[in-house]
Amino acid sequence: MQDLRSFCHKYTLLLAGILLIFSPVLSQKLDYKGFPEWSWQKEGNTEFMLYTPADALPGAPCPLVVFLHGCCGEDEVATMRNAVDPPVRMWHGFGQNIQTEATYIMAPKTTRGWSQKFPDIKRYIDSLVEDGKVDPQRIYMTGFSMGGAGTWQFMERYPDYLAAAIPMGMGARADLETVRNIPVWAIRGEDDWHARNLPVQVDSMRRMNGYQGGAAEWVTGVNPRYSSFEGGGHGVQWDAASSLPLTRWAYEKINDGNIYPVVYFISPGHRTIYHAADSVTLELHASDPDGSISAVEIRLDSTPVMELRRPPYRMNLKLKPGDQWLEAVAYDRQGKHSTASIMLQVDITPEIKSLRLPEASAGTFYEYSVSGAGNDPLEFNLEPGSELPPGIRMDGDGRIYGIPGKPGTYRLEISLRDAGEGSATRSYDLKVRAKDPGVVVVTDIRYPHDTLRAMATILRSGTVPNLGAGTEVSISEPGRYEGLTCIVTDQKAAGLDQEELLGFTVDEDVVVYVAYETKDRLYRSSVPGWLKDFRKEEGPQIVAQYHYFDVYSKPFRAGRIVLPGAAAGDHNVNRNYFLMVQKDDSRSGSL
Repeated sequence: MQDLRSFCHKYTLLLAGILLIFSPVLSQKLDYKGFPEWSWQKEGNTEFMLYTPADALPGAPCPLVVFLHGCCGEDEVATMRNAVDPPVRMWHGFGQNIQTEATYIMAPKTTRGWSQKFPDIKRYIDSLVEDGKVDPQRIYMTGFSMGGAGTWQFMERYPDYLAAAIPMGMGARADLETVRNIPVWAIRGEDDWHARNLPVQVDSMRRMNGYQGGAAEWVTGVNPRYSSFEGGGHGVQWDAASSLPLTRWAYEKINDGNIYPVVYFISPGHRTIYHAADSVTLELHASDPDGSISAVEIRLDSTPVMELRRPPYRMNLKLKPGDQWLEAVAYDRQGKHSTASIMLQVDITPEIKSLRLPEASAGTFYEYSVSGAGNDPLEFNLEPGSELPPGIRMDGDGRIYGIPGKPGTYRLEISLRDAGEGSATRSYDLKVRAKDPGVVVVTDIRYPHDTLRAMATILRSGTVPNLGAGTEVSISEPGRYEGLTCIVTDQKAAGLDQEELLGFTVDEDVVVYVAYETKDRLYRSSVPGWLKDFRKEEGPQIVAQYHYFDVYSKPFRAGRIVLPGAAAGDHNVNRNYFLMVQKDDSRSGSL
C-alpha cells in the first residue's frame, strides 16, 4: 500500500509538472495567418518555420535567432504555433512585423525533447552562413520550458557557436563550467517549480566569473544576467518578452572568440539611500578573462564623469538630491565592453506635482497620469472617503482612466509613498461634464454571475479584449473600429451559452458591433445562432495578435441590452466575443 501511495504521489507530481509546461497558447489550435516572410522548411528530420527578413540585402549577412518551444506540440499546428510564441513575436514587433534590425528567425518543432534536433538545426544555420545570408558571429538562441532546457543543452554541446542565449522557465540543464562565458540572460517566474534551482545556478556561474554577490537581478556586468518575475509561475515567456529589453541586449553581443570583460560595484550597494547630498566613495572590480582592461568609464545618468585607467578602481563622487543611475563601463584591449549599473538615491521629500485633474466628459474615454517626485519606486493610492466616477479607476502608478458614466464633481484624495518611506497627499476635484453631442453613455455593464467581469474602454491598438486571460492577446489591428467605445468581456465566460448573459444600458439608440472570433485557414469555425440576426460587416477583420474577429452589427433602442453567451467551444473558437457601441446615425448600422 505504501508503494502504491508513493507511486500515486510521484505520478501526480509528474502530471502536474507536465500540465504546467502547457501554457494557454500551447493548448489552443491556432489559425494564425502569419506574414509572407514566414515559410515552412525542413532539414533532415526537423521541420521548422523560417522568417526571412524582407529588407535583407545581398552580400550583407544578417543576425539569426533560433527559438525552441516548450512541450510538446501537435504535428499539424506546431510550426505555426511556434511562429506566434512570445519570444518569436518579440523578434518582429509583436504582430506589427517590424524589426529593429533585419534578422532571420528559425522556429523548429519537436514533440519529444530537443537534443536529437540539434544536428539538423546547426546544419541548416551553417548552410545560411555559407550562402552569405547569416552572420556567424551573430547567432542567438532563446527557448521556453522544454525549449529553455534545450537552449542550455545546445550551449553545452556547441559552446563556441552562439553569440548569446536567453533560456526561460527552466533551470540550467548544462555543465556550468562549459557555458560560463557564453552571454546568457536566464529568466524564470519566482514560483516556477521547473526553475526553482536557477538562482543557485546563476550564483554558481557568477562565482566562476569572479563575483561573490549571489543572483541579484541588478547585476548586469557579470555573466549570466538574471531576471525573476515576482509571483510569476511557469508561463513567464510573455512577461519576459513584453517587458525586458531582450532583443537589444542580444544584438549587442558578438561571438568573435573574445570573452566579455567582468565589472561590478563592490560599494556602494544598489539603491543605497543617502539622507544628504554628499560625496560617496565608489569602489568597483573590473577584469578580463582572456586579456586585460584598458579603461573603466564612469557615467552618472548617462553622462561620462571620469575614466579610470588602472586598478584599484576607486573614486569619490558628488551626488545630487534624488535618484541617479551610476554606470561603470569596462573595456578590454580589443574594444569589447560590459556595463555594471546601480541606482543611488539621495533622500528627497515626496511631492505630488499635478495641481489639478483635467475635466472628463460622460461617455468619453478619460486618461490622465498624476505626476509625482520622490525616490523610486513611487506608489499612488486613493485615501478612504475618495469617490471615483463610475467607470473610472486608478492604478498604483497614478494613472486614472476609463469611461465615466455619470456627470458630477467627485472628490479624490491621492497619496504618494516613495522608497524612502516618505509620503505626500493632495486633494482634487474631478469634474465630469455632461456628454458631448453624438456620444453614447454606456452604464451598468454586468454579468448575472458575481465572478464574471466586464468593463467599458476604448478600442485601439493594445486594448486587451478579454479580462482574465492575461495581456498576451491584445488588439494589433483595430481597423475602422478604432476609437469606438468597447465593452471588454470576461474570458471565463467564453464557453457559456445562456440566452441572457452580458447586459448593459445605453442612453441613445445605438449600433452594437459584436467581434466574434473566426477560423478560416487551417481550421473552420461557426457562429452561434443569435448572431444570425446581426449583419456581417464587410471589410478587414479585427486582429488581436494571432486571433481574428469578424464583426456583426445590429441596431438597438436606448435602454437595457442583454446578449447571449459566446458558446465558444461549440463553434471551435478560443476567445470570448467583445463589443463596440456607436450612436445609430440611421446609416443602416455601418460606420
